[in-house]
Amino acid sequence: MRPLLERARDNLRDKEVVAVMSGKGGVGKSTVATLLAFLHKDTALIDLDIFGMSIPRLFGVVGRLHEVEKEGIKPFEIGGVKLFSLGGIVGDRYVVLPGANEGGVVEALLAFADLDGVKRVVIDMPPGMGEALLALERVAKFKPVLVSTPSKMSIKVVGHLADYLSERGVKPPLFVLNMAYVECGGVKVYPFGRGEEARQLAERLGSTIVELPIDPDFENYVGKIHEYRGPIYRELQKVRL
Repeated sequence: MRPLLERARDNLRDKEVVAVMSGKGGVGKSTVATLLAFLHKDTALIDLDIFGMSIPRLFGVVGRLHEVEKEGIKPFEIGGVKLFSLGGIVGDRYVVLPGANEGGVVEALLAFADLDGVKRVVIDMPPGMGEALLALERVAKFKPVLVSTPSKMSIKVVGHLADYLSERGVKPPLFVLNMAYVECGGVKVYPFGRGEEARQLAERLGSTIVELPIDPDFENYVGKIHEYRGPIYRELQKVRL
């Protein structure tokens, strides 16, 4: 009997859980997770990238702390999304954890996040295939959204994650090819290649693939991503999970 694990399972029961993940860091996973969270009402965004914690910076809440009441951890509510992050517990500090403790932190965030009224939970996963992934598997059934850039190295590593999920009987409904192209004078330019390997991987998985552009203006929305409705967001609006 593990009370924390059981509480996390109960907290996510009857909710749609979407896990945005990648085998590799630096592919824009947090951006994708955040913009996907804006697509539906009654959505919570949980930042499980406990060593990176990009989400508070994207929303401009670095240094703010969650209130904790008897119902659990109260979210920051920004742009219609309920936001939870370990950064709201420890503040703007780095986190070092023994590997054995990482799963406990993940379970605790999922167990005590106050998800009252939430129908959909979008989770920003850490890169790689470590304890956070195993902890999420223990807690909930989830829809994985895989994120890669057109880089062959990135696609190769994401392929390992995809193979693992397939062996577990979990099919990613969506493959996001991030930073795929940039628009110049109405013409799409593919500075990192066309990502043909990503398309082959998505086809093998039976996943829908979406290409997201590089938006030079996006950096101006770091800290106020809830105001961003540029081309990256507009492309994600077209997808169905």
